[in-house]
Amino acid sequence: MYLSSRRRRRRSNPWRVLFLLLLIGAALYAYTRVQHQEVENPFEPTPTPTRSAQSYQSEADGLYWEGDLRGAIAAYEQAIRLAPSDGALHAALVRLLVLDGRPLEAVRRGEQAVAADPNSAPAWASLCMAYDWVGWIEDALEACDRAIVLNPAYAEAYAYQAETYMDNGQWNPALESAQTAQKLDPRSADALRAYGYVLEMMGNYSGAIEWYQKALEIHPKLAYLYLDIGRNRQALVDTPGAIAAFRKAVELAPHRADALSQLGWAYFAVEEYAEARRYLEQAIRADPEYAPAYGRLATVYWTMRNYESAIPNFEKAIEMAYRASRRATRAFYVTVEPIQAEYVYPTLSRKVLEGRVRPADTAMVHLTAVLTPTEPSSAWAEARGQLTLNAATGEATVSLENMPDPPIGHTYVGWFSGLRTLRNYTFNTGSLPLPSDRRITVTLKAEPVRGPRIEYYYMLGLCYFYMAQCEKSYPLFEAALQIDPKDENALKGIRLCQEAEGTPTRTP
Repeated sequence: MYLSSRRRRRRSNPWRVLFLLLLIGAALYAYTRVQHQEVENPFEPTPTPTRSAQSYQSEADGLYWEGDLRGAIAAYEQAIRLAPSDGALHAALVRLLVLDGRPLEAVRRGEQAVAADPNSAPAWASLCMAYDWVGWIEDALEACDRAIVLNPAYAEAYAYQAETYMDNGQWNPALESAQTAQKLDPRSADALRAYGYVLEMMGNYSGAIEWYQKALEIHPKLAYLYLDIGRNRQALVDTPGAIAAFRKAVELAPHRADALSQLGWAYFAVEEYAEARRYLEQAIRADPEYAPAYGRLATVYWTMRNYESAIPNFEKAIEMAYRASRRATRAFYVTVEPIQAEYVYPTLSRKVLEGRVRPADTAMVHLTAVLTPTEPSSAWAEARGQLTLNAATGEATVSLENMPDPPIGHTYVGWFSGLRTLRNYTFNTGSLPLPSDRRITVTLKAEPVRGPRIEYYYMLGLCYFYMAQCEKSYPLFEAALQIDPKDENALKGIRLCQEAEGTPTRTP
């Protein structure tokens, strides 16, 4: 049978045609809508998931174990922005700020931490650590006690308490706290380090190195542990070992001025002056306000008899040490004192106004304290005041209002808690003027203050002597004698200047 090659045409279905037309129309409509949105928002980013605080915390933890403390700090700050009431996040940030060599910043953040979560043992413990590293021993002990009350099994609280006790000269309590921290958590790097620190302060440098090495076994990428080991190697006169440890610290944290400065100083000890200068100059670039680097670089120039270069570095070392000391001022208060020529010790029982000093900017240059009455029911119940202190220049202004006249034969004196004179007394304003319209305003300069090393003064004085400028030498020698009235170098410098000037009767 013959079959035709032509297929028979199907009859069209009108419903199917209608369906296809509707489908095409819908597709065209969707396409035009998408095009319209792209024209309206051509640069709108593609939506991305919002990161959580836990995500940033995980990132910070990873960076910490890699030894990148600054990266970890930045990640913790992001986490805190998302979870500002989490005391554990604040505590971790404060601890890393201390270990990164920024204890004053850690104090500010630590106080924010306990304010955000007053029942957090880690927050109080980290604040204890920060207080101790800036030398506020009493505040540190109180903070550690608070942490231990909140959590008696928190090992790090005992570790920081041990360091604080040691800095306060309390050897037995320090050893007990360090041992307790060890028992509670034998794998805590902070507990191991605290035990090493206690031994170091006792003069057992070999034992301290052993415990610092144990801490490194837990965390081999922490620069500050290598600084601890290098410092103890130097105490054992193992300069090659110290250099190796400091080099490792610099490798892990090339931004740390203290690590660069320590390495430069170790090279100075073996008379490699070119290397010493190189690392000390790097330290100054890393932190232009790090006083020890200037002092050490000046000493290198001094040893090379390059007095012209030594002078500006000694001057900078003194200036930066003043700044650091002023930044560490923790409180200001006003007392009523008998009228006399000079004030040395405050009469604390006659304290009428007080306030904590706080930074007014993130650079911690401008400091302020709001002063309120110590006894609300006293004659000073309505009194108020404010302190402003420029840590860079030393200029301070005290403004008081609603101040009654002091008792007959007495005057007001303002005191800077945490700031000391060269003679190691609490720095004070001297007698404040009598109230005028119940107001007192006085401006002064908080300088000179305790902070610069004594050798900065007498070596700078000797530099000026060798440059035949004894008129600049005498104030420096006399400043050194305020620190130590029997210092032979300062006394010798005065004698040299007297002999050079032919005035042997001059006395400091």
